[in-house]
Amino acid sequence: MKFVPERLEVAAGDRITWVNRDFLPHTVTAKEAKVESGELAQNAKWTWTAKAPGGKAGDIAYICRLHPVMKGTIVIH
Repeated sequence: MKFVPERLEVAAGDRITWVNRDFLPHTVTAKEAKVESGELAQNAKWTWTAKAPGGKAGDIAYICRLHPVMKGTIVIH
């Protein structure tokens, strides 16, 4: 019931893949950055290309919409 790693540093344009290794469904959701994976079942994957917020380096905080205690941060350089 957590994102591993909880903090990830990437460059704009890098592709990030999340894999749900839990038996419960999860999402990758960052409303302000318009990031939404939809529900990922066990072993499902979702890939997103990092886009800097507002075209500038910065952080994107995200949660699992189904389990909001699950939080992560993508740092885009």
